[in-house]
Amino acid sequence: MIQRPEKPVWEVAENRSLQDMQPNQEEAVVQIQPQRIKLSLKSRETRKIKFTYRPAKNYPLDLYYLMDLTWSMKDDKETLVSLRDDLPALLKNLTDNFRIGFGSFAEKPLMPYISVDPRRLANPCSSEEEDCEATYSYRHHLSLTNKVNEFIEHVNSSSVTANLDNAEAQLEALVQAIACGDKVGWSPQSRKIVLLLTDGLMHTAGDGKLGGATLRNDESCHINEDGYYSEAGSYDYPSIAQVFRLLDKYKVNVIFAVTESVKYHYDSLHRLLEDYTYVARLESDSSNILKLVKTGYEDIVSVVDFEDDSQLGPVKVKYFTDCGVKGPMVEATRCTGVEYGMTLNYEAHVSLDSCPEYKKMSQIIKISESQLGQDSLTLDVDIQCGCECEGDLQKDILLTCPFNSHIVCGVCQCNKGWSGPSCDCSISDESASARLQAQCRAANATRACSGAGDCVCGECVCDRGYSGRYCQCPTCDISLENGMECGGVGRGVCACGNCVCAEGWSGSACDCPEDTATCRAPGSDNVCSGHGDCVCGQCQCSMTEEDGSKYTGAFCETCATCENPLCANAEPCVLCHLNSSCTDVCHIANVNYTVSERMNERASSDESETSCILRLDENGLECEYTYTYYAGAQAMIAMEIVIRSKECYQPTSARIMTSALVIMACVIAAGIVVIMGVKSAQIVSDRRAYAKFVQEAQESRKNMQELNPLYISPISEFRLPDSFPRDKHD
Repeated sequence: MIQRPEKPVWEVAENRSLQDMQPNQEEAVVQIQPQRIKLSLKSRETRKIKFTYRPAKNYPLDLYYLMDLTWSMKDDKETLVSLRDDLPALLKNLTDNFRIGFGSFAEKPLMPYISVDPRRLANPCSSEEEDCEATYSYRHHLSLTNKVNEFIEHVNSSSVTANLDNAEAQLEALVQAIACGDKVGWSPQSRKIVLLLTDGLMHTAGDGKLGGATLRNDESCHINEDGYYSEAGSYDYPSIAQVFRLLDKYKVNVIFAVTESVKYHYDSLHRLLEDYTYVARLESDSSNILKLVKTGYEDIVSVVDFEDDSQLGPVKVKYFTDCGVKGPMVEATRCTGVEYGMTLNYEAHVSLDSCPEYKKMSQIIKISESQLGQDSLTLDVDIQCGCECEGDLQKDILLTCPFNSHIVCGVCQCNKGWSGPSCDCSISDESASARLQAQCRAANATRACSGAGDCVCGECVCDRGYSGRYCQCPTCDISLENGMECGGVGRGVCACGNCVCAEGWSGSACDCPEDTATCRAPGSDNVCSGHGDCVCGQCQCSMTEEDGSKYTGAFCETCATCENPLCANAEPCVLCHLNSSCTDVCHIANVNYTVSERMNERASSDESETSCILRLDENGLECEYTYTYYAGAQAMIAMEIVIRSKECYQPTSARIMTSALVIMACVIAAGIVVIMGVKSAQIVSDRRAYAKFVQEAQESRKNMQELNPLYISPISEFRLPDSFPRDKHD
């Protein structure tokens, strides 16, 4: 049956608007929006869900004072009583909806924590010549109420007590104050804070055994009608892990108001209970108690941290938020510095990495603020994996499946507690399963199926690459030549991981022939041409004696300084092919040569293919043919020759004559150029010298006339008139 994929589901089922606390309407407060979403997920799919959170104004506060009433805290009790007028004003500034309760603690009434002297049992303060109440572990005085005067009266009427050591039952009292929610009066819709005041150290799990309280603390309420913890002599002090579990379960925060002398001790405790505790220094007379209440409350409410229960199923959730600053979304669940009225935007990435074992299932995820837990966003996730039929496990009514099985989408599956191909192997108890596992183990073996398979109903189903009853035999080696185990039929057989080779074969996969025929060149009786060893049917060449270079070729037939005999053997067949005077197959010395042409095709990198050169005179040109021969497994009787390139040049004598004439012409031309250059330079030089001489002579005559006034030039100059006057008698 083919089923179409289901349509994706996305529906906001509940979406009430954000709402602050209204007078006498606790149920109307809404801090997270929306409240319920229905969606579907497929494998490797992620859906993004946006929601907002805004701390509600005037959110209810339940504040429970848990006070150390040992003798050293007497003045602290009196200080608290004196705050009759200031305490309600402080709480009113924090929220209009507050309630306050009161409890006290001291120590287990057991030796060695207290004195068992009858007189001191009744009045443990007798050594101070004072009257006080008999020692008790924890006492609940006043349930949560909004009447502050009633709270002050109960604090004033309470009596101090005493013990011997400096450690008290703080954690034991804290567990009772949390677990006894009905008696204390914790509201389901409130911020719950315990203010624990003390100047002493604390007892933890294990300390109670010294006094005979050996039972592990059961984290349950044991308060009698008078408000006293009635099982202090039976149950041990709680562990820190138990305290954390209760704080997380009931969403209770604790403010440890402690004196300076023991603050370091509670700082260490805070590091273990960081999400639910706050430590503050208490003055010796508790005069700063109101300041501690205000500071601790503001510190607690300024942190918003979301959590979910997705770890119970296959769906996972990641959180991204802007922490109310309208910036980019970053991956985080925790925001600090949050104030009332600030809106925090969140984006939850809900993803399904892979389908669960049962394909059709749903998962409900509750997303809530870790310190409150009342307001939440519920995700109804429908996992769309597989088909509808996989969600209905039917009984095999028509007996088409074996007994102890059922039909799932038309396929038989064994019922729980049964296995095997026919579902007839019982694995309902450990002994039955152990017997089946024993059948899959070899003698003296510790792992079923040798750790290389699965034990199914007492039989091994081996992993790929293993065989045998107990999967103890690995697969034999595969021949690289033909891809067959132990070389295939005729070469060898597999015997539990090892190849047993037939005669004439060797190697781990029986793929090495012991015959040396494949290592002898055509027409030669020498193995590897006498220049190497035949290993596994192939030549491994040695070095030459002349220059230490290595012989090469399939038969070690050539080297850098020697002639290749196989090239000479193949040359007649190449000539025959070029002259078209033979068929495709050329026969020389009982070897068949097949000649073909693949011009300008690059030769392969196979070492068994070797290059040769043949030079011929064609039409007055020298032609150079490059060809290769391939020596395969049948090289003794057949070889393949491939002509790959042809290059022709002028004959050597013609090239020499042409080169000589060109050189002579170049020499003559160069000589003429040199002579003309020299002559031109000489003419230019003479002209410059003559001009210089003439100039110097003229300057010399001029200088002589100027320097010697007695000098008379030997040259006389007479100018004839242009015309003569005629005589009048003429």
